[in-house]
Amino acid sequence: MTSRMRSWLRPVVPLLVGYSIFGLLVEAAVPRFLPENSLTTFVGEAAKAGVFAIWLYLIWRIAGTLQGIYGAGSARYLERTPIWRILMDVTAAYILAAFCFAVLYVYLVRHDANAFSTELNLGNAIYFSIVSMTTTGYGDISPRSGWAKFVVCLQIMFGFLYNVLFFSIFAGLAGQRRSN
Repeated sequence: MTSRMRSWLRPVVPLLVGYSIFGLLVEAAVPRFLPENSLTTFVGEAAKAGVFAIWLYLIWRIAGTLQGIYGAGSARYLERTPIWRILMDVTAAYILAAFCFAVLYVYLVRHDANAFSTELNLGNAIYFSIVSMTTTGYGDISPRSGWAKFVVCLQIMFGFLYNVLFFSIFAGLAGQRRSN
């Protein structure tokens, strides 16, 4: 990627994430705290589009990190990229993925109130997303509908593979740096 594109993306991504969170909070506040009108509907729908863009960004960042670590120029990538930077990218992608799955759960509940064993607002969905992605699974919230079960299975597989893949890489990197 060119440095020009990187410099353009650097301020856009945090703005997109912030706007998406704001839009989802606005949507969650309707109709309890805010009136439902064209502005609140637009903000909520635009936030969902923002979350989709975040998904694309996540896929792009994860693919870039994998290419850097396993690709043809991996030695150069690992020499010029500090471990803290790789760790920060991987952690940020993990947190964003948990948030995006939470938004997906809220979206499922809005279309099917019985998709989960309890009503999911954004806060409960974030909790459930983290518990699912870490494969902790307390059992206080469970999926009921077919789509909800499918998405939860995807998240569990994503979380497991992400943990195995990236955190084993860090163990290897730490051992490699220590031996040098």
